[in-house]
Amino acid sequence: MTMPSECDHSTRDEDDHDSMPQLPSIRPPPHSHNSKQGVYFILEKASLVAAFVGKKYQILNPDEHANFLRRKNMNPYDFRPDIVHEALLQIMSSRLCLSGRLRAVFIRTDEVELLQKFSIKSKGGHGKLLKLIQNPVTNHLPINSLKIGLSFSSTKAVQLRDYVSGANCDENLVFVVGAMAHGKIDVDYIEDLISVSGYPLSAGTCLRRICIALERSWNIQ
Repeated sequence: MTMPSECDHSTRDEDDHDSMPQLPSIRPPPHSHNSKQGVYFILEKASLVAAFVGKKYQILNPDEHANFLRRKNMNPYDFRPDIVHEALLQIMSSRLCLSGRLRAVFIRTDEVELLQKFSIKSKGGHGKLLKLIQNPVTNHLPINSLKIGLSFSSTKAVQLRDYVSGANCDENLVFVVGAMAHGKIDVDYIEDLISVSGYPLSAGTCLRRICIALERSWNIQ
């Protein structure tokens, strides 16, 4: 989920901290890989902060935990797990995902329930919905990949369909989108930073536009 910084494991000793996996990733349903281009998504700065509220360990959100957060002198609207939820809905429900061209989704965050359990299984116990992997994220991307950041502040304005159509067909595309309520992504692994609108867009809207552009460019019906 977010991540210029490493995840915080202050409750562990130093040796465990160094060896712990730190980056959650979501793999789409199994499919047969081929030589076609694939796409990866990285959701940076995701707001997934977990805490004990009463007797329950919960991911904090402004609707349910506003009073709790204010007592801690925290701004409730800095805690927005709904942004990640909407982003994942846009990705996982796309024809891009259903066609097998989605390779993985990485979510960079400071704290999350995943850091306690290392993985989250489906309710039926037939597979893992999420698992933790070791930072940095670039170790889990193919060598032949173009890492693209999206930011309203970028001076490079593009039409998404033209942009993805012009990409090298031998490269996998990695789109880095901010999953926070405000601010911008600030990571050093991005190779190109683009703007896709004259207005600030939500993460979900950005991802929907990316999926549609790729579906059209790759002729996914």
